[in-house]
Amino acid sequence: MAMNSNPQAVRFCNEKVRPLANDLAQLYYRSKRFLDQWNGQGMSALINNDAGETMDDNATEDGRPIASGNSCHNMYNRAAGIVVDFEASGSAKLNTILAIANLTGE
Repeated sequence: MAMNSNPQAVRFCNEKVRPLANDLAQLYYRSKRFLDQWNGQGMSALINNDAGETMDDNATEDGRPIASGNSCHNMYNRAAGIVVDFEASGSAKLNTILAIANLTGE
């Protein structure tokens, strides 16, 4: 196999390609954990899927956007979509990412 030792290419790989692979792998694993925790703790029964129900989490005091029950359920749906997408076709996308990611403790 040919070795690319071009300094610009090597630097790009180390500073851009690998960190992106790490971020995407972490996103996948974090999404998986989130789904497990949501389902394991029965959050669907505790958080109404209602835009009018807001979470009493001090967001108005510290400047964060208000979280509604609906936005919490939407985050569940986005996490599920990430997991499904990464695991589709025999986990083709996930395997591409993990082939270059450098994660420890995942």
